[in-house]
Parts: sequence; C-alpha cells; structure tokens
Amino acid sequence: MKIGRVVGTVVSTINVPAFDGRTLLLCDLLDPAGKPAGGYVIAVDSVGAGAGETVLLLDEGNSARQVLVAPGAPIRTVVVGIVDAVDEGPAMVVLGTMEAPLAATARVGRARPKAPAAARPNTPAAKRATTPAAARPARPRRRR
Repeated sequence: MKIGRVVGTVVSTINVPAFDGRTLLLCDLLDPAGKPAGGYVIAVDSVGAGAGETVLLLDEGNSARQVLVAPGAPIRTVVVGIVDAVDEGPAMVVLGTMEAPLAATARVGRARPKAPAAARPNTPAAKRATTPAAARPARPRRRR
C-alpha cells in the first residue's frame, strides 16, 4: 500500500468496459511525512475521494481487482481509504473514524488468535452449547 494525494481526475471516453462508471484519479505519491515522494499513479476510486485529499492506495493488481469485484479487469491500483492523519511514532494510520495500530492488526507469519467457540455464533461448537441435548438430532452411526 502507498499514500498519495489526489491531484485530479483522468477522463477516458474510449476504454474497456471494466472502467465504465468508475472514476479514475491521478494521485501523486507521498512519503510518510506527507511530502511528495516523486511519481504518480492513476487509481480507480472506490471511496469517493476528491482533489486535494490524502488517500490510501492499494497498488497490487490482484488485490485491487478483488476490492472492486472485477477478477478479469485490467486494474492495478485502487483508492481504498481517505487518510485523516499519519502518525510517525508507533506505526499507525488513521482512516476516517477508525484507529488501529498496525502492529496489532498486521502480524507477519502468524494468524490472528480466534475467539472462543462460544463467542463465534455460527460454529458447530456454539450451536451445540446453546441447543439442549434433547432437541439435538441424533448423529447417524458410521458403517465400517
């Protein structure tokens, strides 16, 4: 992901059908301090960003296509958030009204710990815990 500033829109009257009805934004890339880092990207807008706003750019083709639910589209970069602030202390990006330390949400090499089965209502263990034994259907016996 990258941080950029929207400097304008790109208008294309003849394009592939995947771009129909989508806004293309011209974004200058920024460093963490908010200064121009050099370079630009053209990104598909998915959040309604406007000129002058600082945005979070997803610049990974397959992930961008997944965000837009367009698996075969020729899309590489998509705007996935409007950045309110970047804190250079402990790694934290503030998007809208949500704050999440990156260290707590993006752990490399290990999965996020799961909540206990009772806290996940759609798991078989939770359903067994909330259904009385008399109301549960009998399990069919396995043949050997």
